[in-house]
Amino acid sequence: MGLNCGLSTIKYVLFVFNLLCSLCGIALVVIGGVSLSKIADLQDISDEHSIVAPSILFIILGSVVFVIAFFGCCGAIRESYCMTSTYGFFLMVLIIAQIVIAALVFIYVGDAREAFKKGFAKLFDERDRPGNRELIDTIQINLQCCGKTSALDWYGSHPQSCCQAGTAPLCIPFTHGCQARLGEFIDTAGDVLGWVSLGVAAVELIGLIAACCLANGIRNQERRYA
Repeated sequence: MGLNCGLSTIKYVLFVFNLLCSLCGIALVVIGGVSLSKIADLQDISDEHSIVAPSILFIILGSVVFVIAFFGCCGAIRESYCMTSTYGFFLMVLIIAQIVIAALVFIYVGDAREAFKKGFAKLFDERDRPGNRELIDTIQINLQCCGKTSALDWYGSHPQSCCQAGTAPLCIPFTHGCQARLGEFIDTAGDVLGWVSLGVAAVELIGLIAACCLANGIRNQERRYA
């Protein structure tokens, strides 16, 4: 069954947008994986919030986006009403899920920021306990910070992890405290995850509209030739 010119155009538009959605899915997996590798060490700071949960969720979400987009490509090329309408349904559910995830990230990022700042303060106060010193060193190196509010929190005997690169044999400590840098990191990570999720949802919305138009056109054409 051949489609008319307008539906053929929608068919190829849907195919192109599904390729874009596939790339978006891959991008979500990459962003989730990179953020997970960078923040996994910070999970021990707070028991109230899971800092790795959004990254894991993005990896899962990206995988689902890729699979659904591939399904949509097949439905468009085969001009199948069933496959195209099923694709449109799952894409709608996915868009709603991504909007909800982005909203939750924006809502709870402030609570997570304060929880991790308090968690680091407690960790720093108990820095003589086994394992705490190594975690503090990791945070200071990765976030380029020193102490809770400044290097003065170490009372003049700050560790090597506080030293800026390229200052050896002298040790010039980082000027920012780790609580402030940790808060900035959580805010930035939340903004990136939230806005990327909304951006991908916007791309998928165009694909959903094209899928609905194509499925409706295929159904009308099948009725016409029945």
